[in-house]
Amino acid sequence: MKRFIDLKKVINASLFNIAWLVCVIFGDLAAAMACAVVLALHFLFVSRNPIEGSLLLKVVILGWLVDTALFSANLLISDVGSNFPPLWLSCLWLLFATTLNHCFVWFQQHNIVAMIVGAIAGPTSYYAGCQLSAIAMGESPLTSLLIIALVWAVIFPLVLSWASRLNDQSQSAAI
Repeated sequence: MKRFIDLKKVINASLFNIAWLVCVIFGDLAAAMACAVVLALHFLFVSRNPIEGSLLLKVVILGWLVDTALFSANLLISDVGSNFPPLWLSCLWLLFATTLNHCFVWFQQHNIVAMIVGAIAGPTSYYAGCQLSAIAMGESPLTSLLIIALVWAVIFPLVLSWASRLNDQSQSAAI
């Protein structure tokens, strides 16, 4: 009989949300430490799949490129005036990647829903992060949020497809 609540998914979602707050509120050093702790706990209690590391790396690289583009286009503005995202923001992408095959796995088979959720949750997360950190929306916050919504309507289904492909490869290798 399948359990009503999958404890691994609850742990995964909880680790992500707690670490998200730590990263946004406390910045780079705390973010690096939170990522180290979350990754250790993730691979200890949630996922024993070593191939998942390649997914995490791909998502972090994509995230860094996306955030660099957002800063370069002045859709996001750093208190230090850099066109590059701070370390803590890249840490958020790493943490987000840990959720793709676990608490967000359902979305892998529901692309339209993933697009809608991405278009809503992406800009909501950036907005909340801007309220709690030294990052701000560009001159037109509404424009920034709309562009971030469009970006995330594409990104969320994309990274979910990467995660799904990884699952297919892992299952093929196990056979």
